[in-house]
Amino acid sequence: MLRETIHATIDTNVEREAAMLRERCVAAGLDASSADLLVAQASDILSVLVNQGRRIADVGSQMEAERELSGEGYLVRLVFTQGARKSLVQRLLEKFKGS
Repeated sequence: MLRETIHATIDTNVEREAAMLRERCVAAGLDASSADLLVAQASDILSVLVNQGRRIADVGSQMEAERELSGEGYLVRLVFTQGARKSLVQRLLEKFKGS
């Protein structure tokens, strides 16, 4: 079972993240068609989030978004944050939960 969390910001290199996700899919033994679909979906979502984050960063806004991609043999969480500050308690809870 592949379980991954990808944290992204406006500085995230989407192609690099997609390549690393593909490597993790292969290492986890995910079949090729599922891996291709997962990487394509994750890449599309990350591209949209990063581009939207860049637009709102120009005007000083904040953005947080989470998406979950799941299927047989995988669960991938995409977490995007731009400009939002988290309290110490929130960061500790995220570390504890494994986000």
